Amino acid sequence: MFKKYALLLAIPAILIALPLIRSLGGSAEASDAPDAASVAAEQPVIAAMFYSNWCGACQILDPKIEAVKPNFSGHKVDFIKFDFSYALVRGKALKDLAAEKGVPNIYAKNKGRTGFMLLIDPATESVLDIITMRDNKEAIAAKLERSLNRVAANAAPVSAS
Repeated sequence: MFKKYALLLAIPAILIALPLIRSLGGSAEASDAPDAASVAAEQPVIAAMFYSNWCGACQILDPKIEAVKPNFSGHKVDFIKFDFSYALVRGKALKDLAAEKGVPNIYAKNKGRTGFMLLIDPATESVLDIITMRDNKEAIAAKLERSLNRVAANAAPVSAS
């Protein structure tokens, strides 16, 4: 009796797996990825949210981030969201977004993890700070300011005395 239904059960599994298989097939060429200097010049700090709609920590953190975002509209902060809610379908798009923003290594290290935001210096692809659900709006704003100041200090030209 199970053999009758095996094919019926296999079809949905194949349909679900196809987008994942397709996303694994292609890879970005080295020339397609932006160089770190051009990304850093445009956005000195990337605020990358690792999110999913099923993540409880994300549900707490996301409204705090949204409340703080308008305070940084004049600053060079690029708020991006890696939404893993439908990762099987959007896996390649998330990977492409990471490559476009110049943070493919950080994305690869944190792929699938959720409930936090990383503040990243795209010039060095280093994590400047981590924002979690435990941070209140003031702490989030302070971490963003500190990261902006840190990147600005690193980018400031050294004067000869």
